[in-house]
Amino acid sequence: MSTRNKKTLTTSLQRAVRLFIAGASFRSQRTADALGLHPTDMQFINLLDLLGPMTPGALAQCSGLSSGGVTVVLDRLEAAGYLRREANPDDRRSVLVHLQPSRQKRVDANYKDVQKQFAEITAGFSEVELEVVLRFFTASSAKRPPILQGRPAKVSAGFFRASTRQ
Repeated sequence: MSTRNKKTLTTSLQRAVRLFIAGASFRSQRTADALGLHPTDMQFINLLDLLGPMTPGALAQCSGLSSGGVTVVLDRLEAAGYLRREANPDDRRSVLVHLQPSRQKRVDANYKDVQKQFAEITAGFSEVELEVVLRFFTASSAKRPPILQGRPAKVSAGFFRASTRQ
């Protein structure tokens, strides 16, 4: 591949990723609106769904919010019935935040069309092509904090309880 072609492809890929992120952000906003939630609430729900129960500190690291900001989001989600806080068995000084499965089903129901579209699109790709796409996103995520890669950061015990869902 020529350097010129690679540059063109790289520019096109960057544009496509930016458009994808914009579309996903707007979709998340519409879903949040439909559920009476804030967009940040949706991202916390997403993180807890993908990474499993975690401490408020881990959520702060993922989101970049202050501890006070995380508390506001968690209070809002707890009042709406989307999560519960339980004592952290690994550290009596902290809590673990858990999603409420019944409320998660309500969120999931709003993404059935997205899941169907994803299945339709990925059906058109070979295993090799899907491995390349996965490698791209894995490499992109590797530049983010460890917690957003689905693995714990180097912090005190109980900060993050890895129980990823598949």
